[in-house]
Amino acid sequence: MADSNPVVAESAASNESSAATPALVERRGIAPIKPEYLITKTAPTKEESIAHLSEAIETQGDAGRVSEEGKSQGGAARDDRNENKKRSWKDKHVKNDRKKRGGQTKDRIVTRRIGDEVDLCFKIAGGQECERGESCKANHDIPKYLAAKPKDLGDHCVNFDVYGTCRYGYKCRYLGAHLDGEGKLVTDQAKIDGVQPQSSNVFSHDLTLNLRHFKFEFKRSEEYLKKMAEELAEAAKAQKGATLSSKQDEANEEQGVEDKESSEMTSQDINVLKPSTETVSVQEEVSLSDSPDVPLRPCEKKKIDFRGKTYLAPLTTVGNLPFRRICKEYGVDITCGEMAMATNLLQGQKSEMALLRRHRTEDLFGVQLTGNRVDTVIRACDMINQVANVDFVDLNMGCPIDLVFDAGSGSGLMQSPGKVRRIVKGMQSVLDVPVTVKFRMAIYDKKPIGVNLTQRFFECGASLGTLHGRSRQQRYTKLADWDYISQCASVNRGVPGSDQYMPIFGNGDILGPSDYYRHLEEHKVDGCMIARGALLKPWIFEEIKSNRDWDISSGERFDMLKRFANYGLEHWGSDTQGVNQTRRFMLEWQSFLHRYVPVGLLEVLPQKINERPPAYIGRNDLETLMASPDVSDWIKLSEMILGPAPEAFRFDPKHKANSTNVEG
Repeated sequence: MADSNPVVAESAASNESSAATPALVERRGIAPIKPEYLITKTAPTKEESIAHLSEAIETQGDAGRVSEEGKSQGGAARDDRNENKKRSWKDKHVKNDRKKRGGQTKDRIVTRRIGDEVDLCFKIAGGQECERGESCKANHDIPKYLAAKPKDLGDHCVNFDVYGTCRYGYKCRYLGAHLDGEGKLVTDQAKIDGVQPQSSNVFSHDLTLNLRHFKFEFKRSEEYLKKMAEELAEAAKAQKGATLSSKQDEANEEQGVEDKESSEMTSQDINVLKPSTETVSVQEEVSLSDSPDVPLRPCEKKKIDFRGKTYLAPLTTVGNLPFRRICKEYGVDITCGEMAMATNLLQGQKSEMALLRRHRTEDLFGVQLTGNRVDTVIRACDMINQVANVDFVDLNMGCPIDLVFDAGSGSGLMQSPGKVRRIVKGMQSVLDVPVTVKFRMAIYDKKPIGVNLTQRFFECGASLGTLHGRSRQQRYTKLADWDYISQCASVNRGVPGSDQYMPIFGNGDILGPSDYYRHLEEHKVDGCMIARGALLKPWIFEEIKSNRDWDISSGERFDMLKRFANYGLEHWGSDTQGVNQTRRFMLEWQSFLHRYVPVGLLEVLPQKINERPPAYIGRNDLETLMASPDVSDWIKLSEMILGPAPEAFRFDPKHKANSTNVEG
């Protein structure tokens, strides 16, 4: 940070500056960049105007000559105009349809896998013998592979530098770093002997086989589910054997309502009795006073004081391990893996199991699960408790994606309070670490349920609740409602500092230290989770620690991208496919990074997350390139670090920029 130019900006001063700048009212939703950096269209010179006018007159004269050819051309022109009208109508409706889909690019083109021209066997590439021999479908001819292989991308292999050996061997795109003059692979034994494991939660193939063949033992979860099923059956049996009048009295007594002195049942009572005529399962919503409790193990559960800590949100796709390492370097306290599907984990899917990976620098790390069934979520937690090294497990109740919501997972869980209660209770029964929940203020606009959910989570014993101040319906089209987050924070959640206290974190639209500290003070939350703000500027955590707006230079940002590339090559691999993966995730991140406006270019601090940057030039060519919204420029930026992209490489960003739209 020695080369940085910090600009200290207190929140109060920023607010006064914002109020005193009338230009902001006229440019609402546009970042206030200094005029000298803006790119504006210049007026045409007098000579250009005369030339344009002469061309228009000449064109008009040619069009006035009537002929048979001209008539046919005129008909063709009318057809073109009609076609343009149809295309304009279609484009308008496509645009509206994309807006409804919440800012995510569907049907995008992304190159996910680019292999080598000659598919060399991985065992042979690493200098080992292939046990399959001639039956192996891959090529075993190393000279043939090297003859077809593209030239190296650099002379330093990050895997060799860290581990003393590169497991990709001849397939590595930085092969020269670990190849001797005779064309043989070399190793650094001193590094091999002294290296420490960089990541945990790396699972063997045996675990995958045990899960797929139903050989994994879910002792704790089966105990909980069995007892819960027994209690559900007993409740259904009691309901079935009771008379209508006694059931009415019992319901009135349990709910604390007055006796209506009537033997007729209400529609609500009939709904309560419906499960008695059907087969009762674990997944059905039966009205119970509480979920069954399984005796806890003698060992004491892990306790974490979340209050006052900075929290990086679990971010799908872009919240990968290399990105979390970058955020840890900038001082974030809590990190969480990307959302994992409980069903996929129980099936042993390698891509889903990889979401549990943890780097050794992540000293307070959790994993996030989502699911729509009690048994799958509980079993997934049981498996995680046995095989993974985590500090907490978070239940996702905020994901707004249609595929997840329609299945009853993510924000769809908020529609089933009874199921949520059983899931949270079950997670606590099988885990030795705290259970946290992330949820939204509502499913539908103008129907907030966050206050009720906050109270329910506290009663269930959750260790932390994180509330996103938006409904599922609105996605990101409006600013987060921090006033409602404040209402949820005012709910009775126990005594601060006690073991029974449940902290509340707020989430939404935090892009600087002034936002962070203002929410802590005004809305009385125990902390803030940061999501998109960390994608636009991961150094936000350093800004919060030092309470300043950091005018980070383009060189420092470029060094950050180079570190990300190294972490990516270490995580996804330094072969052709690994380089392609690293490039793709770097471009996904760049789709957010380019929206950051350097502090030194702003008229008013700080930048707001709902403000779009206008076209501008930076203080140097690199800063200008980083601000480009053009995907081709992002690829150029990646080529400065990872070498030229393959000809077959294609990329469209997953997320569109309408997440920064401002309403009214």
